[in-house]
Amino acid sequence: MNHKMEQWLRFLDIDSETTTTLRDFAPQIAPHMDAIMDTLYARIALEPKASALFKTPQSMARARELQKRHWMEYVFTGKFDAEYLRTTRSIGETHYRVGVDLMFYKGAYSVLQIAVQNLVDRLLADNPEARRKVQTALGKAITLDKGLATSVYYDSMVGALEEMSNELNFSLARAGEFRDNETGKHIMRMSRMCQALALALGQDSKWAQMVLIASPLHDVGKIGIPDNILLKPGRLDDQELAIMRQHPGIGGDIIPDNAAEVIRMARRISLTHHEKWDGSGYPAGLRGEEIPLEGRIASICDVYDALVSARPYKTPWPREKALAYLQENAGTQFDPHLVTVFLSIMADIDLIQSQYREDEQVAKP
Repeated sequence: MNHKMEQWLRFLDIDSETTTTLRDFAPQIAPHMDAIMDTLYARIALEPKASALFKTPQSMARARELQKRHWMEYVFTGKFDAEYLRTTRSIGETHYRVGVDLMFYKGAYSVLQIAVQNLVDRLLADNPEARRKVQTALGKAITLDKGLATSVYYDSMVGALEEMSNELNFSLARAGEFRDNETGKHIMRMSRMCQALALALGQDSKWAQMVLIASPLHDVGKIGIPDNILLKPGRLDDQELAIMRQHPGIGGDIIPDNAAEVIRMARRISLTHHEKWDGSGYPAGLRGEEIPLEGRIASICDVYDALVSARPYKTPWPREKALAYLQENAGTQFDPHLVTVFLSIMADIDLIQSQYREDEQVAKP
């Protein structure tokens, strides 16, 4: 959020001259703030949906006083410091939480700006140069405040949608994992390892976040595998193995080929996490960098977690044995560069394993 304020300050050219102008003129605004607030709340009262947000007259009075204090203490005085940022963040989050429509949210700033402009016109009617200077400074300050508060509102809304999306995503992923005698903690560990490996490879945080969200769906196609094959305790015969190897394609059918990149990534991971670096994997026999990077990342993280975790049909491998397996299969099953980078971040991997461990102990060195 702080970087957004810095960007706004630069974009609006809010410099020391601007803040000095605001600070010097603020005492002339103060005696008129109640009249400005009267104008604003009269407009709110005309909109049933806006006025309905206040359950009691007392709650409206509190909101009015808080807004008045915010504008006088920070916006109209040019005090754009850390405390201002904290207060603006709180305002944006509160407006989102109580359900203020953005139309009313932005409209309030428009009413405020018009009222302040009219006030300046009256107070400085005989000094056009000073009027222009003050109007410019106040316009910048109000635009800054509206931009920051609105960005917090949008961030809160997007965060809530992302949280809901992630929960739905993990719920679908768990449906596949539970049928395979695995747990939700496996996909939590696996997805976080994918994110850590992506960052270590130099991918940006947005891409790594998409991997975190998309990778839990890698085995969702197991929903379509019959129980007598999926849950068979012993080795699969050739026919059963052929059916089991259909699960990446089933996952590709379940996950839509959607325009959203994170969904497209989840689909690619489902389709390619069993491909191998040397081309001997399935379902398409892709080789080397023909395999999408996210598929190569998921392959390593999925296999490692499976090796060091307990399953009804196996005991967990010791950590060093699992690492040796990755090294031995670098260049055949796994992308050798990714294996090297994975080994270099074992402190992060161990922490993830510890934070999201099962009730049973995970494998140790």
